Amino acid sequence: MAIKSISSSLLTRVLSVYFVLTFIVTAVQIGAEYFDTKRILIAELQNQQRTFNGSLTRSLWEFNSDQIDSIADGLIGIPAIAGVLIRDDAGNILVQLGETSEMSDLPEETSEGVLLPERNGVFGYHSSLIFEFSGHSTKVGDVSLFSTRDIAIDRIKVSLGFIIGNALIKSTFLIILFTVAFSRMLSRPLNDLTQQIKSFRLDNLERSRIRLKDQHNNELVLIEQAYNQLLDNIEEYQADLDRTQNKLKAANRQLDEQNAILEQEVARKTSRLSQVMLDLEQRKNELEMRQEKLEREISQRRTMENTLRQSNQRLESSLNHLRETQQQLIESEKMASLGGLVAGITHDVNTPIGISVTAASYLREKLDSLDTALSNKELTQPQLQKFIEEGRESLSLLDNNLHRASDLISSFKQVAVDQASDAIRDINVKRYIEELIQSLQPHLKKTLHKIELNCADDLFIRCPAGALSQIFTNLILNSLRHAFDGVEQGTMTINIELRDSTLHVVYEDNGNGLSEENLGKLFDPFFTTKLNDGGSGLGTHIVRNLVTQTLKGDIDATSEPGHGLTYTFSFPVQVLN
Repeated sequence: MAIKSISSSLLTRVLSVYFVLTFIVTAVQIGAEYFDTKRILIAELQNQQRTFNGSLTRSLWEFNSDQIDSIADGLIGIPAIAGVLIRDDAGNILVQLGETSEMSDLPEETSEGVLLPERNGVFGYHSSLIFEFSGHSTKVGDVSLFSTRDIAIDRIKVSLGFIIGNALIKSTFLIILFTVAFSRMLSRPLNDLTQQIKSFRLDNLERSRIRLKDQHNNELVLIEQAYNQLLDNIEEYQADLDRTQNKLKAANRQLDEQNAILEQEVARKTSRLSQVMLDLEQRKNELEMRQEKLEREISQRRTMENTLRQSNQRLESSLNHLRETQQQLIESEKMASLGGLVAGITHDVNTPIGISVTAASYLREKLDSLDTALSNKELTQPQLQKFIEEGRESLSLLDNNLHRASDLISSFKQVAVDQASDAIRDINVKRYIEELIQSLQPHLKKTLHKIELNCADDLFIRCPAGALSQIFTNLILNSLRHAFDGVEQGTMTINIELRDSTLHVVYEDNGNGLSEENLGKLFDPFFTTKLNDGGSGLGTHIVRNLVTQTLKGDIDATSEPGHGLTYTFSFPVQVLN
């Protein structure tokens, strides 16, 4: 392995830090010199602008183009100025010489001087030209003087050379100084120390001692003292080792005598142990046979465990797939129910809107007739009186039907939002159920069936209103589709009461009812008595999931054939005072 010198590594690190610091300081000095030169150039641009301001302003006032061009040529000839831009009061360019900034960089309105920031190596000074006449000030244009980064760099070339040369001279001097110092104080003493350590002889410790020259109270002297102390310790250890060896020789002689006695004893006991070893060997063979049998049984059990584990994973995957499919079907059923509400409410809203359109058309015709009679000066008081009566009737018809449509849409809107959301909100239970029943009127109006609601008027609770809406929608539609099949006039009764922060609901109909077999399958997914008639079998399953999971409650159902179906469910609520 290659040995790397400590002095070289230390010298490299010291000089690296010095070079980095020197580079940073030099860069800062160059930057400061550049910005100071840039500031001086901007001051020169300001002075030149003030010098030519009067004559340039008068030339613009008098529209003296030749004089303006002459002034611009004089300005561009100044070494500090790289570009000149002169505009009139309308912003039109009169003179543009040399390197200038974009027009978008110039300020739109200003009366004082403005410094233009450096962009693409060009910076400058902008000022408006104000002509004083009879005590009035008039802006006749503006002038912008520009300088460049190249001009600033040309001015500081000498300073840059001095700064860089100074840094190089100091760096060279320090490199020589550090190299000589490290060589005298570290490299040479270390080499001397290394050579003396290499001449170490265990049989001549006095000659192997280290004797450094020209070292006074530094770390190398401590190394010399520690090394020489180590040699003194080795001398003491060698003396102790000689004494110990003599003791060991005496002990070995005693051990030889004891070994002879022990060998005789071992020979006697070996004969007895041979029989014991034979017995142990036989037992060992029996144990090995039993171990092989156990290993075969363990291998079979592991195979069975792996088979069962794989079967369990496949069953778990199938169960997850079934759950996802069931959730998708439930969401589809929700959207189908909401679609049915949309179709029904659309038909009911079209009727009052159609009546309103007819009344508005009729009122427009009467207005046109009245306007024609008024234009022909044939309008009579009876005609006007008749128009007023007919107008009132039309407006009353419009008002009633539009209010009816508005009520239908409001009820449907809240029910639709609740069915699509799981948000918790505050509701009046009776008013909320009444709005839900109103949204289902399109399904009820074509039948003689009716809904009776028994609930306190002042029952206010906080709950997931969407879940409550979906429960009653499914129960009512199930009664219409299944319970009243073949029944001309049926009744659905909803009884709601509050008991100790628990809402108890009993929903019943006087329809066909269910057999005991079908009642046991009522809440099973995909169970329906109208499989070939569009039934999905998810309505009551969704109701049970909403009550038990969303509302954290319980639900039960009772029925007999020909005596209707009754749902009883309850769930905790937060009562609002």
